[in-house]
Amino acid sequence: MNMSYKILCIPILLLFSAPGIHAQTDLSGEWEGVLSQEGKDDKFIYRVNIRQYDSAIKGTSFSSTESGDISAKFNITGIWDKGRLILQEIEQLEPKKPRWCHKYMTLQLSDEEGIQKLSGDWKAENCTPGTIELTRLTFANISSSSIATEEEVIEKEIPFSINGKWTGQLTQTDRDYGFYYQFDLDGALGGESYIVSEGNGGSANHALKWTFDESAKMLHIEERRIDEKSDENWRWCIKSADLKLRKENLKYVLEGEWEGFIEGYDQSSGPCAPGKLYLEKPIEIERSVVTKHVENPYEKIHKRKVQIERVLEVNSPQLKIKVWDNGTVDGDIVTLYLNGTCLLQNYRVTKHKVGFPVTLRDESNFLILHAEDLGDIMPNTVAVSIDDGVEEQVIILSSNLETSGAVLIKEFKLKGSSNDSGISN
Repeated sequence: MNMSYKILCIPILLLFSAPGIHAQTDLSGEWEGVLSQEGKDDKFIYRVNIRQYDSAIKGTSFSSTESGDISAKFNITGIWDKGRLILQEIEQLEPKKPRWCHKYMTLQLSDEEGIQKLSGDWKAENCTPGTIELTRLTFANISSSSIATEEEVIEKEIPFSINGKWTGQLTQTDRDYGFYYQFDLDGALGGESYIVSEGNGGSANHALKWTFDESAKMLHIEERRIDEKSDENWRWCIKSADLKLRKENLKYVLEGEWEGFIEGYDQSSGPCAPGKLYLEKPIEIERSVVTKHVENPYEKIHKRKVQIERVLEVNSPQLKIKVWDNGTVDGDIVTLYLNGTCLLQNYRVTKHKVGFPVTLRDESNFLILHAEDLGDIMPNTVAVSIDDGVEEQVIILSSNLETSGAVLIKEFKLKGSSNDSGISN
């Protein structure tokens, strides 16, 4: 099997957790079978040991020649979605060289006289694709040598606090472009807001005051003055807003309308065109590690997860995706993946938007932000816009070295194409 090609960009599909995606079958355990490549006679023995958490899959895989002379071990992860198992090898554990194909598999589950099987196709960049068929190993077929230890991460949600950094975007009714907006709230000192224009004006910092009505879940903010701005000739709006707090899966959201007046005026003499404000803050998680015995003959489970932060509906499979730094430029380095295809690798994000067209081929499409370097300010937050030609949707993805942010893109009508998803020409 041609496993020694140098992979320039390893596609990733990690552990997902999202509302509306529910597991119907528990696939946890060991599966073993045969992997083949198109046009080649050689067969490979292939085994996976996986654990399922709702729809999320994580585990390890092992591939070897039939003789056992050549083999490799991988961390593997994926998702169980509507009867389809998607798996991606994300890290080669052994040997370090040469590099094997990092396989992206789409498998269907079947039951033949009580024996469960997973079968389907696999592909990898710079490698000849092929097929794979796995059979679930029963407890009686698993030897005592399969027993090993696994570190399980126990997560506990930290109680909510309105204090801290919130990031998002601001719109204005008289502008055809938007603004990146964030504020940092301090219960003792007040707070500060920061705004960046996608058009003219540059950026500015404002001092602000705020009050929070916990019973009504309403935050009132008022910008008091401009402390610093990049363009001295630009007059910013001094804004106030009432924002409603809500909790969404993996984050808290503040959303509402704002109004204000132009710098140097007041509300009656120089009102600004109003707009809307959307801000979010990740739910803070306290993590502890527990060691337990599991049926895992290979390696400890890989800990990095992907959390789906937004489910977007698009009107067309032809999209334009843009990426830029939505906060202070501090050296964030990211890799961006779409359905196993690497769109950006080790890219240092800036205020400059980088864009590229893509064509979706699947009903469920996973856009993943993978943090390579968190820069000076954690976590790694990046703005991503998805434009289907009818509507442009802007989201903020947040990643760290344990969790990667993702978007599930779906709900368009396929038009008879059976090709793999990827970048359009």
